Amino acid sequence: MRIDINQKKISIGDKYQIFIDGQQRYSGAKKLFRFLAEIQLSDAINQQVRLTIKKKLSLFRAKYRIIFPIGTEIQFETVSYWRLHYRCVLNKDTYEIYGHRGRKYSVCKNGIQIAWWDKEIVSWFNGDNYTIVADNDCNYELIIAFCLIIDEFRSDDNKSAVNIDVGHIGPQAMQFNPNWQPKN
Repeated sequence: MRIDINQKKISIGDKYQIFIDGQQRYSGAKKLFRFLAEIQLSDAINQQVRLTIKKKLSLFRAKYRIIFPIGTEIQFETVSYWRLHYRCVLNKDTYEIYGHRGRKYSVCKNGIQIAWWDKEIVSWFNGDNYTIVADNDCNYELIIAFCLIIDEFRSDDNKSAVNIDVGHIGPQAMQFNPNWQPKN
């Protein structure tokens, strides 16, 4: 499965268009006038909220809550700031998100890779663009949430006409696996 996230940075807040295998399935929006960031992911057809991401107060570490409409709430937290390692637990499943050198991230569920994404090196006028490759049977809404959280946490909010992101050059908790292929 291929998921594309296209961000639009506008003066009144960030908007996201999210495509799954070429068809727009979701939209996202950063809520305005919030002390701490809040992003809603909605179904593109009926605008029903699928999940809400809320940033928690924390210095140097990513701390977010992911809230589902049924009331389930999970925590997304930094394991290692310098190695770009994050963790989220949903029921009995542990998700580990690993940043790699450059602009790539991998997602593992219970120690098995289920997805990875890459951020485009250059963004023109609008905002960042991500391409996610994932297993067909994964919780893709959660994978999208992870990508939006990393974007919100690591973004420099640069509103220039052209932005260049060379990516991470420091240590990594896990090396990127270029041979990984998604399950269909």
